[in-house]
Amino acid sequence: MNLDVPTLYVAALTVITIITGAFVLEVASRGRSPVDLIWTLAFSAAVGTAVFYLWGESVWWFNAVGNAASVVTTFAMWNGVRADDGRRPLLGVTAAVASAAALAALVPGAEGGAWAGGWAVLVGTAAGAGLGGVAGLRGRLRHHRLGRALSGVLLAVAVYYGIRTVVYLTAGPESAEFVRYVGTGPTALAVLVLVTVAGFCMVAIRTDEVHLRRAERFGFDPSTGLRTSLTFEPRAEQLLRTAQTAGEPVALIVVEVEGARDLTTGFGPQAAHDALTLAVDSARLLAPPVSLAGREGADAFVVLLRGLTGAQAHVWADSLRRHVIATPLPVDGTRVRVRLSLGAAGDADCGYDLRALRATARQRLDRALAEGGNQVQSSY
Repeated sequence: MNLDVPTLYVAALTVITIITGAFVLEVASRGRSPVDLIWTLAFSAAVGTAVFYLWGESVWWFNAVGNAASVVTTFAMWNGVRADDGRRPLLGVTAAVASAAALAALVPGAEGGAWAGGWAVLVGTAAGAGLGGVAGLRGRLRHHRLGRALSGVLLAVAVYYGIRTVVYLTAGPESAEFVRYVGTGPTALAVLVLVTVAGFCMVAIRTDEVHLRRAERFGFDPSTGLRTSLTFEPRAEQLLRTAQTAGEPVALIVVEVEGARDLTTGFGPQAAHDALTLAVDSARLLAPPVSLAGREGADAFVVLLRGLTGAQAHVWADSLRRHVIATPLPVDGTRVRVRLSLGAAGDADCGYDLRALRATARQRLDRALAEGGNQVQSSY
């Protein structure tokens, strides 16, 4: 069965509108933040893109508006990632690039055709997606199970639009290669995948963020019993001062549950939560009496151990990893092995400074994940 371009646009418009409505309702139910508002703009721009392109053959300048909306879609996603990372959104940059894309289509006038200024919208859409993907992988989102998925989707869109740009400039938009492989039809399907996956990821990311913020108003996370930043950081600072005065070693370990995204996709969010709970309970079982544990994002936690050197902390972390993987997690009638990646840092690495210990342990955790996971990274 072959679908014509208008049919693909109507299908894309329908799906995108449903996802946008679901995201807006989710935002309305929990209060609005800058991230929510900017990502709502991204979805609204995606709807506008489909609408204006659908009617572009009837009103020629609708294509210019559609081009601007396409650029706003990916640049707003990038700005949302920046806002989620605590950085200032660059909405002025978004407006400037979108205006340039629209102007490139308007200057030739009605005689320019549907692809007038096409290079500008292709480059602009690719740039916004690429910036969003890189920002997600470099910022706080990389620690979220779906943050990495969102970044991957944005980078895939950047690559796809980059290829479209090359084919557009070398062969032209009317060429057989462009129409067959990266024309309007394939692109409509690509946009459907982008918005569907991005919508799922964004709702999950924002929901987890809201839950964490609510939990941080209290001393302990009600779902795991872990300390929140409200009580972990002051108590950790006190423990570090006491250990430094007594000349005792300390070590800090960041623990992340691997495959939480796959558990969520396959069995639902409760399975990912149960995997985190298994790791937390195992850490409590194995930890020495003088220790602290606090929540560290959606799928991770941090353990501060007093009286253990860096080498001893590495051994302890590896025993935790082996204990968890040896304890099958019952999920929907089956049993799943939970893998952990851990990064450890001790006072011999960076003294008794909590921020430095945390940053060093987090860097080593990232290295453990990059090298295949299910391992401990430390200086030993």
